[in-house]
Amino acid sequence: MNRGKTRLFKLSLLAAAGIMLAAVLTSCPSNEKFGPDADYFIGLQKLDEGNTKEAIQKFNSCIKKGTYYCARESAIQLAKLGNLQEKNAAAEFLYKNFPDADTKLILAQQYLESNELRKLIDLTDDLDFAQDQDSLIKIRMLTLQKLNMEDRFFSEVYTWFTSRQLSQEQYQFYRDVYSPLLDQKVFEELYEPTPQDFALSYRLYIYRRDYLSGYALAGQLLSYFEGGELEPCAMLASDLGKSFLYGSEQIVQDAVFLRKEAELLKGTPAEFYMWFYAARLYDGANLYYKQASTCYENAIASTDDASKKDNALWYLMKTSLKLSLDKTLDSIADYARQWDDPEYFEDFFDTLIPSLIVNAKWSAFEPLLNALDGYATKETLSQLAYIYGRLIEEGFIEPQPDQKEECVKQVFEKALDSGTNTYYRIMAAYRLGLKGQQLEQALGQGGGSKPLQLAEEPTPLDNLLNGYAYFGFREKIYDTWLSYYKDEVSPQTGFYLASFLNKCGDEDDVYYSQALRIASRALNMSSESIGKEDLKNVYPQNFQNLVDTYAKKYDINTSVIYALIRSESFFDKEIVSSAGAVGLTQLMSPTAGEIAQKLKLKDYELTDPETNIMFGTYYLSELIRRGEGSLLRAFFSYNAGFRKVTTWLNSSMLEFGKSSSLDMDLFLETVPVSETREYGRKLIGATVMYEYLYNNADFYNTVEGLLK
Repeated sequence: MNRGKTRLFKLSLLAAAGIMLAAVLTSCPSNEKFGPDADYFIGLQKLDEGNTKEAIQKFNSCIKKGTYYCARESAIQLAKLGNLQEKNAAAEFLYKNFPDADTKLILAQQYLESNELRKLIDLTDDLDFAQDQDSLIKIRMLTLQKLNMEDRFFSEVYTWFTSRQLSQEQYQFYRDVYSPLLDQKVFEELYEPTPQDFALSYRLYIYRRDYLSGYALAGQLLSYFEGGELEPCAMLASDLGKSFLYGSEQIVQDAVFLRKEAELLKGTPAEFYMWFYAARLYDGANLYYKQASTCYENAIASTDDASKKDNALWYLMKTSLKLSLDKTLDSIADYARQWDDPEYFEDFFDTLIPSLIVNAKWSAFEPLLNALDGYATKETLSQLAYIYGRLIEEGFIEPQPDQKEECVKQVFEKALDSGTNTYYRIMAAYRLGLKGQQLEQALGQGGGSKPLQLAEEPTPLDNLLNGYAYFGFREKIYDTWLSYYKDEVSPQTGFYLASFLNKCGDEDDVYYSQALRIASRALNMSSESIGKEDLKNVYPQNFQNLVDTYAKKYDINTSVIYALIRSESFFDKEIVSSAGAVGLTQLMSPTAGEIAQKLKLKDYELTDPETNIMFGTYYLSELIRRGEGSLLRAFFSYNAGFRKVTTWLNSSMLEFGKSSSLDMDLFLETVPVSETREYGRKLIGATVMYEYLYNNADFYNTVEGLLK
């Protein structure tokens, strides 16, 4: 489809959505909606039409009268137009009036293109090598090389490479620019390699995961630290620690060695890493958990960096769990007071909770819930509260007889406040017997702190994003939204954009996954409950004809298949997981081969939506049949395999002292694989929401059916 036809298609989409897109073709109606910002979008239209002169006029008008972000984008467009001199002037104007990292990069690129190298150096003299964009720093390094400013070149490359985690762009720069230059100078006997050159090559070993070489050279790096030739900076110390962790064959001896180095490097940025990796080595050696704990504690004490403290504390808690479950529980309140980011510890508690159940530590749930209140995330507290309530209901925990009903009600109400976790909110609503408006409020509740609308009038960012949709520039929406959604973008704008992109997906299904990602994050940002129409963007019915066809053929509720596709792939037909699962329903090649044999198909392509939905629906239907109709058991089996799930179920029945049956929500909490537990939660939550939004199904019948 050519550009003109594509633009017409965009306009027709918006017209179908009930928006008066005829207004886009004239300035007055769009000015009523967007004011002076409309000139930016009209300028883009003029560029598409090849009318550069009028486009420039519109961009200049928006710069003078528009709001910040549309004016900024107009200035960016002007920096692309005209001859070199005009582009230079436009880029300088852009950076002067809208100074940020991106506009600085645009100006630097323009100076490089026009060979204004001295200006480029002056522009980038204040770089922050730890924070600024690699692409901007790379331009400066190439310019220093062109100007034969070798001392600064080598010095600044070293600073760049030792101030941050190495990136692919840095690796390519070293391979294509720095290393050949160094080799040439050494060959010509114009340069003798320095400790700094050694440090950079050492970092590259670790970046390539050549830990054996890193381990072999670790002594030389340490000698440079101790001799003062190199500062023991954090990045080098971290790489050194990794080389010991993954390259050592004498684990305990090297743990002792790193402890000694920690003492020698006391007060430097390297101290933390010496303690931390000594602890990791002790941890990996088994039987040395007390020594590991001591080293983690010393690592925490050696730094003021909150993220490093959290990292070491997480490992300390995991190690404590290996030593003693009871002592870990006794220390939880102390640990909670130390951490900075409670979200970092969610997976620890998702591991701890099954351990409590397996070890029948029923009495631990109440004090654990109390200890974490005010420290853990809403998601963790909701999980604990829900399980605590269920254990009371099942008789594993016995409060005072006259307090049981009220106690259960209170903890389920706490579980209802689940943040971004749909599953526990649904289960709490089910246990509380919510109905009518209360149920709708619970099912639509957002998980964040932003009101749906940030102000009575759209913010400048809302204007920019809404304008892209209103004027049909669908290709610009997702990347722009991704850059700004944490700032002054309202959740309501997110839902509007998602609705627009979802319609665009009917022609190009790449927009389906973009729409869903925007809608999901908008829900997670919102502090308010969301209505059904907006929620449909979070739970869309994409590929509807295919889902209807194969759900009917294999006798599965369409809501289950939509939930499967949404949870597996976010409706991205091309997605391939790190494990090799392919397409909408994320099928592994061996599984797909078996399905193809049963369906008597020889040639198939898993990235084809019809094939993938057919195979995934058939496979899930077989798992439901083998699992005696249990949907949750089938979900687990889809993720982990039928035999494993059967074994887990039998073990769980023993853990709960059941001889014949076990409530499936309790079984979920005992599944020994975290990924599979979360998979079950997602599938249940999504199935319930699809039934609620599209089929007017009874909420309680739906939940009961899923928990059979």
